Amino acid sequence: MKFTYHIILLSLFIAGCAYQPPKDVNSSFYSPPAGSRLLLNSALTIPANDTQVRIQDGKVIHSIWDYDAYYANCNFELRQIAEVERTIQPDSFAISRVVRDTENVMLNSSTMVASANLFASSNGGPPNVDYMVIMDLHSPRQPEVARITCRHWEDPNEASHLTITQIRKTLGDLFTLNLAKHE
Repeated sequence: MKFTYHIILLSLFIAGCAYQPPKDVNSSFYSPPAGSRLLLNSALTIPANDTQVRIQDGKVIHSIWDYDAYYANCNFELRQIAEVERTIQPDSFAISRVVRDTENVMLNSSTMVASANLFASSNGGPPNVDYMVIMDLHSPRQPEVARITCRHWEDPNEASHLTITQIRKTLGDLFTLNLAKHE
């Protein structure tokens, strides 16, 4: 009896230590749960010889010179490049997988005009880091759609991934991110 009591107590203790993901959409640790959906509210045109469009502040950005990588932005991506312009129709995409990733960003010498140190991006400090939330998308009606990657550059000393609130603001009225209910 005493042995059984200890096993039950140990099991409860271990279960209490299990990881519980945050449920606050304002937390940079919260990811869209399985079963979430991304709704495209109006048609998007992908240019010829490209696989993506970039979105910032609820608008499609047509030139890399028209967005700021330090602020939240999202790439809506197709699986393959094509020589013709393609239009993605409004649809509901299942989010089949979410990955949070980082990538070092090293600015090349032509970009860093004012810096004496070509290998650092903030007064001799570490390089910037690209913080990404990658959501794989699926729709039987439009199987050429692959994913949406939302990101921003950060100083690694002050780094965090985007929150759901920041992603929604970035997507504006073009998309609606509906989160699945979870326990």
